[in-house]
Amino acid sequence: MVILKISADTPEEREVEIVTERGLWETGIYKIFGVSDPNGALRESKESADKSDPDFLGEFNVNKENADWEYRGEKISDDEQKEIADFILDYQPPDGVY
Repeated sequence: MVILKISADTPEEREVEIVTERGLWETGIYKIFGVSDPNGALRESKESADKSDPDFLGEFNVNKENADWEYRGEKISDDEQKEIADFILDYQPPDGVY
């Protein structure tokens, strides 16, 4: 799980939580959730959350080998989609952390 600040075409930046389906940052499905509390209050991670979660914004099907992706959802703008996809494609987790 990673929290990413995005600000593509919004007047204020917002945070999204990116959760890998298999726990590894490789080709696969990434679920995207809105961060409900931008003030940093403790909240439960979305690691086990599903599509019925009210903070669910959609999912990305990413192929890192081909550097392509597909967004499934309707709550993220085209510019925000590109910002999130570029992050996922470029992300390298720290050693020993998924």
